[in-house]
Amino acid sequence: MMEKLSEDSKSFLLVVKEFAMALCQIRTYSISKNWYCFFGILWGIPIPIVTIGIDLYSTGLDPAIPNIIGIITTHPLHFFFLLHPILFGIVFGAMGTVRYNKEQKIEEFEKSLINKNTELEQVNKKLQELDRLKSSFLSMVSHELRTPLTTIQGYITFLRTGKPGTLNPIQNECLKISEETADLLNHLIEELLDLSRIETGEFKVNLTAVDMNETIGKARASLQLFADDQGVILENNLPKGLPLVWADKERILQVATNLIENAIKFNQRNGKVGITAYSDVRDKKIIFCISDTGIGIPQEELDKIFDKFYQVDSSEKRKYSGCGLGLAISKSILELHKGRIWVESKIEAGSKFFFELTKYKD
Repeated sequence: MMEKLSEDSKSFLLVVKEFAMALCQIRTYSISKNWYCFFGILWGIPIPIVTIGIDLYSTGLDPAIPNIIGIITTHPLHFFFLLHPILFGIVFGAMGTVRYNKEQKIEEFEKSLINKNTELEQVNKKLQELDRLKSSFLSMVSHELRTPLTTIQGYITFLRTGKPGTLNPIQNECLKISEETADLLNHLIEELLDLSRIETGEFKVNLTAVDMNETIGKARASLQLFADDQGVILENNLPKGLPLVWADKERILQVATNLIENAIKFNQRNGKVGITAYSDVRDKKIIFCISDTGIGIPQEELDKIFDKFYQVDSSEKRKYSGCGLGLAISKSILELHKGRIWVESKIEAGSKFFFELTKYKD
């Protein structure tokens, strides 16, 4: 109750302040510019006429000018009534000025909004152009890098065959490291190309009936050596007889591979990666889960990890490689499948990445 009275008092004081400021403005007293003032004068004119008329009637005098002057001089209170048209003109004029000031502020605010909107449109156009140039640059650079990289990978493979000459153990180890680095660079180039296609609308999916047991099996097989090197156990717990799904086989393999690879990469030695799935009968979806026993993700980072180029650890001394595109690309792929991806995680308690696909119908 007291709070409401306080708010009412503030509102009343604000009105009084606006009225007082209006009394100091010339517009309040201008009949030509402020029709409120003229209306107030008209509103106040009947008051002296009525009061003088009543006095004339009560004394039995005729409404002649000498009688009117006599009454006014005899009863000075009539001078106050004669001032009513002026007082009403001032009060109504101040009200008109307050309204005019508010309309001016609204008009200025609308003009400011229009100007800001125009500026935002111009900035948005520049951002769109920069985004287009960025996509073109990514595409061009990726294509230009791919050609020499293919040549490098070809020569590495050729040297490792031993045809140019026998290699000693140190040379073999150097070539192995070079091959792994070239493979990593090729993976980054592929991600940049995918990102470029997604942003330009060239990224397409061809939906067919897909057996996810087979697809997950391929992803697991391709990463088994990596898991062994990291000391991580891969557990495929997908149920037998899992329904087919509507999907692009190669793109969903890309998603599964990326999620399993991340689960291995951000795990700990002797950790586990589990692959499970269950059917959502209500939404006619199959939900897949890739879980790990790794380092986990801070709660405040969970909404950001699917952003392009985002990495939880973005420092120069970060432990894990990559350019932060895998999850963003996976999200885009699943959106093209009318599906979604999300994560549950706690620090030092591992993470669970979920994604859903629509069941296939014959």
